Amino acid sequence: MNKSMLMGLVAGIGVATAGGVAGYQYLGDRKADDDAAPATQTAAAPAQECWDEQVQTTAAPKDEHRIAGTAIGAAVGGAVGHDVGDKDITTAAGAAAGALIGRKIQEEIQENNADKRTTTSTVRRCGPAGSHH
Repeated sequence: MNKSMLMGLVAGIGVATAGGVAGYQYLGDRKADDDAAPATQTAAAPAQECWDEQVQTTAAPKDEHRIAGTAIGAAVGGAVGHDVGDKDITTAAGAAAGALIGRKIQEEIQENNADKRTTTSTVRRCGPAGSHH
């Protein structure tokens, strides 16, 4: 961006701002001086009632995808598979089985601990009169 373009942009913003302020002041002053405006009457707002509700929320587990259980299970399963057969196929099979078992174990632990991730909070609700049961 060259210098003349930047100066033009700054000048344009200044003129637009000044014009907006002048227009607002002009229209505001005319409205304030206009005594012939009819008086308006506002309707009363419908009655509202408010109440407190207890809301329970359960946070997602820290490891939603059960990566830790899968990784630990794969490592343990691979080590056991290697000890059993000392071949690449037994190591791979052990790692795969261990990964599945580790993932399943972590899933069960997370489900059993769901109540520890549940919090109860009070929420204020409002609505038309008679809407709260």
